[in-house]
Amino acid sequence: MDFIKILLLTHKVLNNQALTDLIHHHTSSRSLRSSEPNLLSIPTRTKHRTWGDRAFSIAAPTLWNSFPQHIRDCTDPPTFKTLTKTHPFRLAFNM
Repeated sequence: MDFIKILLLTHKVLNNQALTDLIHHHTSSRSLRSSEPNLLSIPTRTKHRTWGDRAFSIAAPTLWNSFPQHIRDCTDPPTFKTLTKTHPFRLAFNM
């Protein structure tokens, strides 16, 4: 469950508890109703396709953006941890 470790560190980064220079919020060029808040921008270029995509600055925004908004908006670390652990099981068992 390495993705949980990445998401918890991302949560800490977004709440100014860790390395804040590694990830950045997504800013849209236009204001759309369909634009979701609390998304992270994913860098587009990596030097090595297989290694570069595993870097925290790329893996963290990719995972973060794949989770539902109610989980991304959670500010309480223990609740966030619980939600990130149960989300894959809810998807697997259609709960």
